Parts: sequence; C-alpha cells; structure tokens
Amino acid sequence: MKRLILYLLPFLPLLSAGQPISIGKVIVDSKKTFHFTQGDSSASFIIDTLIMKDKARLVFYAKKQVKLLVKHAVIGKDCLISGNDSKNNGTNIELLINFAQLKSLFIDVSGEDAKVANRHYDNGNGGNLVLSYLESGKKPQISDKRKPGYVSVLSKAGGSLVNPQNDMVVIMDRLRNGTAGRPLGQFPNGRIYSGNMGTDGKSTIKALSSLN
Repeated sequence: MKRLILYLLPFLPLLSAGQPISIGKVIVDSKKTFHFTQGDSSASFIIDTLIMKDKARLVFYAKKQVKLLVKHAVIGKDCLISGNDSKNNGTNIELLINFAQLKSLFIDVSGEDAKVANRHYDNGNGGNLVLSYLESGKKPQISDKRKPGYVSVLSKAGGSLVNPQNDMVVIMDRLRNGTAGRPLGQFPNGRIYSGNMGTDGKSTIKALSSLN
C-alpha cells in the first residue's frame, strides 16, 4: 500500500506568492509514484525527510523550473525523479540534497518526441539539472551502476526516435481528409510541428558543505 505523508495543502497559498512549499515527510513505497502537480510552472519545495523505497518515483508535471531541497533522503534501488513542462520539454531542476542512504537514483529530464497524431508541440529540449549534495552525507558516484551510490542523469533532446517518412505519411493523409477550406483542421491546434530535434540539456553534480 502506498504511504505518502504530506503536509501540503496548508502551504499552497505560499506557492502562489513565490515562496517555497514546506513538506514534513514524503514516503513513497516500492514501485509507486508521487506526482508533484501543485502550483505554477516554476515552484520551490523543501522536504524535511524523503524516503523512496526500491523503484519508487517522484514526477514533476507541468513544471518548467523546480528547486527541491531535501534535508534527509533515504533512496532505495533504481529510484527515479523526473519532470516535464507538458510541452515536450524536460524540467530544469535544482536539487539540493542530503543523502543519508543512497543505493541508485535515476534523474530523467529528457525532452519528449513530438508525434503528428496527438502532440501539439515540437520535439522537446532536455532539461538542465544541478545536483548539489551534502558532503557529510553519502557521496553519489556516476561510474558503476552495480555499486551503491550510483546516480544517472538523462537529459537528451526529443526527436531522436521520430521517423520523418512515417510523419509525412500521416501529414499528407490528414491534409487529404481535411475539411474543404480548412486543410489543417485535422491537426492539433491547426498546426504541423517542426521536425527539428530539440536541444540536449546539461547536468552538474557538486558537493556542498551546507545546504543552507
């Protein structure tokens, strides 16, 4: 059973004022997901204690920019933090964290691929990640995923899996089936997305003596 201990609703007015949302404790059970959907496209969160069991996931939805401060983190095996802005772009995340325990963590802020059939937006850009960890806690490593403390960051641009030939078939078919005088009527928002790839994001991992 998923257990999430959150003290969130009383702090929602603070978000609209541009202030961080303070959360006492978040516990995500194994293979469960917690979605951060509250607030504006730019948001700041402070979590006193974060416990992610094996394969647990934190997802930031419709967020362009996120600052997340975690004072005490217990991270299980193959956990995931991801984010997107709902327009195919990965979320820019500034993560300040004290790893009390760390088995393996994947952070995915990749751009998503556009699809003619059901996407309104172009191939997305990868998000930028800055991971600052408290040096007195567990130190993350990026070299060996079989060893404890492994952290991997995915921030590739969207568009690498798009097939231009298949997209052209879909585009021409929809143009033929469009209403007379409204050739783009069969397309989302009446537009055809750009087939250009997005831009890869960047990632930085660094140690801090203090999270303050």
